[in-house]
Amino acid sequence: RSPRDPICSADTLLTHYSPMQTPKRRINIAGAGIAGMTAAINLKKFDHDVVIIEKGTAVGSNRHGDMEGLESWIFEGSMSSFFNEHGFNFSMIDTVPIHHFTVHCDEHKSFKVSSSSPLFYMIQRGEDHGCFDLQLFEQCVDAGVEFIFNQNAPDDVDIDSTGTKRAAAFIKGINFYSSLPDQVHLLLGSQYAPKGYAYLIILNGKATLAIAFKNPPKITDPLENTIKYFREQGFKIPHGPVFGSRGSFSLMRLNLEKRPLRIGEAGGFQDLLFGFGMRMAMNSGLAAAHIFNNDRALAKQIIRELERKRKLSYVNRFLYERLNDRQMAAVAKRFSKSDSPLEILSRAYEWNFHNILRWMKHRGNLEVRTS
Repeated sequence: RSPRDPICSADTLLTHYSPMQTPKRRINIAGAGIAGMTAAINLKKFDHDVVIIEKGTAVGSNRHGDMEGLESWIFEGSMSSFFNEHGFNFSMIDTVPIHHFTVHCDEHKSFKVSSSSPLFYMIQRGEDHGCFDLQLFEQCVDAGVEFIFNQNAPDDVDIDSTGTKRAAAFIKGINFYSSLPDQVHLLLGSQYAPKGYAYLIILNGKATLAIAFKNPPKITDPLENTIKYFREQGFKIPHGPVFGSRGSFSLMRLNLEKRPLRIGEAGGFQDLLFGFGMRMAMNSGLAAAHIFNNDRALAKQIIRELERKRKLSYVNRFLYERLNDRQMAAVAKRFSKSDSPLEILSRAYEWNFHNILRWMKHRGNLEVRTS
């Protein structure tokens, strides 16, 4: 039975895909997140015996079927080559390339941002068939990675990929079905998502409306404000159960000597600006695999580049939080007028003289680091 068959159980997959060669050593990973699975599939390809210990009932069980984006501007190269370099077959993952979206600003201003190349790729998160988490899991099992569910990992694991340790940003939203055509909307404004953004994504009849924000207000509910806004724009937003999650904005270092090695959100590896952390998480997982395979020079090279990206995302977040609603609208308008919005975003993550000066100027700020 194919590992992509949705009726296959985890036990069936693990029985069918057993390791075929004697491994070098056993490596235990806590948490079956994106970073943990990236580390695992590469360690298995390096011929190590790899076990992922997950306290949930399945991979992606803590997700809600919501849609998220794989950004196209932080790392160079195609999305397909990136996944191949990180141990996964991108063609086996369900994605939708997004070439344009609409930005809404306060006072009902809206701008369309378009790009000839995909701005990002939308994926669905969760444990169901067609979800990103399950598809990574299936490729890991196919490679011979062992999974143990419903069990807390011991303290002496080699790699910690269990998620964020401190909350600095929050996600709150709803999922529903829609008969509208595919479309993506971004909503900016302090009453909708303080120091963050709100979004509405409709793809293949499924929709996610959510807000990513900091410092939740005590008087009004920004999610209700967001729902009200889109209803006023003519969208039928039903009442439904609210999901939530959180993220960390810490700038921890990946210590090569300390165990467990903290990767993914456990190590603060995500983009601080807009929270596009999946590819950063994968990058940290690949570095961890090289560390345990004694490819320390290659691991250090990956970490050095990753740290530069994180530092610049720190600066970008610091500057973004200081924009008022009017200034946000001006930035959105600039992107809408550009023929190459991807180029503008990519330049913000290049380790060049201008951006190094920005980092040196703002690195002492503590708001993002400790909030």
